[in-house]
Amino acid sequence: MFKISEFSKLSQVPAKTLRFYDQIDLLKPAYTDQQSGYRYYKSEQLLDLHRILAFKDLGFTLEQIKQLLNDNVSTAEIRGMLRLKQAELHSLIQSEMERLRRIEVRLEQIERKSDSLSHCEVVVKKVEPLMVATLKETTSRANIPGLFEEIDEYLKWNGIPLPVPHIVMWHGCPECESSIDLEIACPIPRKLQDTARFRTMELPELTVAAVTHISRPDMDTPVSIDLGSWIEENGYQISPEMPSREIYLSPQEGNKLWYVTESHMPILRAGFMQ
Repeated sequence: MFKISEFSKLSQVPAKTLRFYDQIDLLKPAYTDQQSGYRYYKSEQLLDLHRILAFKDLGFTLEQIKQLLNDNVSTAEIRGMLRLKQAELHSLIQSEMERLRRIEVRLEQIERKSDSLSHCEVVVKKVEPLMVATLKETTSRANIPGLFEEIDEYLKWNGIPLPVPHIVMWHGCPECESSIDLEIACPIPRKLQDTARFRTMELPELTVAAVTHISRPDMDTPVSIDLGSWIEENGYQISPEMPSREIYLSPQEGNKLWYVTESHMPILRAGFMQ
């Protein structure tokens, strides 16, 4: 048998860690001298230690590893725990990749803003009635590009030439924490057959405060600051009945993630709301 210092050298695991594994009943010494308290290990215990280290490397907690090393745990149960850990790691990777993408976009937005000489110019304009095909969804902003692709497929199937502008109407969802009730719309020349997923409707005439800028549909835009300030300073109020809109007119040349965008906020003259 090996003293704990010798077993530590063999395994390249610190003696402090081996003592802790003993305390939590994860890896007990083969023998402990009752008088001196010295711990002794057998060479075959290296196999158990290597299994512990392998499961730890896969991201399992020490409590989960104790369960995995239990002789009563079946192969099917071990397979199930590994699959759960696999799904957990896939979800974590996806979440962190999305966070990385948001950081990269925010950095790009900062660079764009530092290059600009002034705030966005806000204008009042009347928007004529417009026939559109729509797709409504309660989702996150990150999923908007996928919804663009979905409605494009519907339009192509109905013989509508592409590309067409994409309109996002923000309906709001006060009870939703991470999602929002939104509607994707595209102008169409004729009425199409409604489905469970798509419908044809006419958007009403609106008076809006409008601003043109460069943005990504899957990321928030700070242009609302300019719109809000302008509405306050010019004696208007936001219409409570109509959703705000973002019209993604065309991808920016050389970078299809960024669009020339018009943001529309429906407005009323102060005092017109009931």
